[in-house]
Amino acid sequence: MVKIISQHVDTLKEHYYISSDIDDADFKKYLGTVDDLIYLKKQSQERANEYNSDKVIVNFGVHKFEVLPTSISGFSVVLVNNDITIALRKTKNKINSSPLMKVEYRAEFLARYGYVKCISIVNNFVKIHLLSSYLLKIPEIHLACDIQGYNFTHLDFYRLRTRARLAQTHEDVSEFAKASVYGGITSFSGFTFGGGDYHLRVYNKSLEIDKKKEKSFVKSYLWQNCLDYDENKTVWRIEIQFRREKLKKLKNADSYNFDDYLTVLNNIPALFDKALTDFKLLDLDEKTVFNLLRGKRTLRDGTEKLLTKYAMQKIYQRANVLDFWEDMKVWNGYRMSGVSTSFKVPQKGSLDYVSNSIKSLFSTMSKYYGSISQDTLIQAFKDSNSKNYQDKEISLLEDCINKQLDWFEKIDYCRFNGVVSVPDYQDLERSIYTTVYKASDSVYDVLYSPELVEKLDSRALFHNKGGVSI
Repeated sequence: MVKIISQHVDTLKEHYYISSDIDDADFKKYLGTVDDLIYLKKQSQERANEYNSDKVIVNFGVHKFEVLPTSISGFSVVLVNNDITIALRKTKNKINSSPLMKVEYRAEFLARYGYVKCISIVNNFVKIHLLSSYLLKIPEIHLACDIQGYNFTHLDFYRLRTRARLAQTHEDVSEFAKASVYGGITSFSGFTFGGGDYHLRVYNKSLEIDKKKEKSFVKSYLWQNCLDYDENKTVWRIEIQFRREKLKKLKNADSYNFDDYLTVLNNIPALFDKALTDFKLLDLDEKTVFNLLRGKRTLRDGTEKLLTKYAMQKIYQRANVLDFWEDMKVWNGYRMSGVSTSFKVPQKGSLDYVSNSIKSLFSTMSKYYGSISQDTLIQAFKDSNSKNYQDKEISLLEDCINKQLDWFEKIDYCRFNGVVSVPDYQDLERSIYTTVYKASDSVYDVLYSPELVEKLDSRALFHNKGGVSI
């Protein structure tokens, strides 16, 4: 049985921006503090050049920091201690779109106190010693869930379904960036899906601790507090990374954007629910997974049949999500959902789009066929239709209709939520039913899949059009 032994914020970074209501005195005080720290940084550089191991320490009340001899791009000075790293920037103007300070929390600090208390400690420190008035943004946050009772293998890499394009497995925990898709069976330690702004990492946390003893703090701060923790079993971590570029594209159930600092902190269970919905671990048996790997399946008579892309897609669509994956959506006893992606408002078609598409079509045809005659145009449609059947097992025209339906559904969503109104789009949809759906020209293949017919009939009934029939 799979046991959840910890759910926590593992990584947190904050950007501090100048608030519009900060007065000149407070701003000058901050600049004076940065000047003092830059002077200490020069001392640190001199000691480093002289191979002097003595560190330059600065005290802010009970808080002690080392002043580093180096800094990071865009910032003037960097302070570090066992809990956080603070980068400070000197600027001449109060009005500035770049962050004035950058704070990164240590994972051990977050594990020891929890992210709520850690944030309170750091923000109070900043307010008292550095900047009295500020605006906060979260450039990066990692949500982690540690489990026991399920040991991931290479096969789980193919059980996980997502729209993320980037995927890799890990043969060694220290070589995430260099990992290849096919690792050694005995050295497998995890996999990654997604990119930098939004990705999932699944890895063997016990193995990581064995190789990096400094990571063992999770045992005393997190795992041993759980009654279900068994020190003899392997712990696997499911970790989700969100960066600001991704957060800005999300909104919660109340339509608040996740670029807002408090919205992120108040909706962590919803963010984790969103991630486990986007990255789904499916209940596929070993035989099915091997068939997907081989790209074919063995029939009862012993012959083998190739699996098309469409057939593979259907296998994933029909599979259920593993129970423990669903259970993890309950974040420390709370279940929240409703996070959605803000998409661009659909634009109405225009003659400019049509003109550009035709120019692109003729340009590409001339490069491939060496001709743009009427006969070549018909041949291009026939060849494209055959290729579409080969790739997707549906006709070119059906693919076109599917994209049009996506466009109509986006407009429906915007109209029902008061976002935008596209005039006469329902009339345009009726025209598409009569001109595209019922096309009978010899150039087109007018055989449609049952799924498309059902989808069109549903939309027709939804808009009280009385149904559609071939």
